Amino acid sequence: MGPQNGMITFTDEGGTISGSIRTMGNVSYFNNGKSKGNTFEFSGILNTGLFRLKYTAKGVVNGSKLEATATTDYGVFRIYGTQIPNSVH
Repeated sequence: MGPQNGMITFTDEGGTISGSIRTMGNVSYFNNGKSKGNTFEFSGILNTGLFRLKYTAKGVVNGSKLEATATTDYGVFRIYGTQIPNSVH
């Protein structure tokens, strides 16, 4: 399949994170994740359009950079990202 582009959105409320993953034309939501300092962990089911993929993601945010791994039944995948500045309306 190769590298895929996507967007992860986080909301952190007192160390509990929730959000969404947008990739391959689909949106998948997660909740009850955890954050501590600049580390995070969450799990969910990614809807790829063809199948649903259960995952657990663990990572770290340093400044505007995100690095993580997602562990699935099909292997471990690396995730890299850069924060998109909030738009002002």
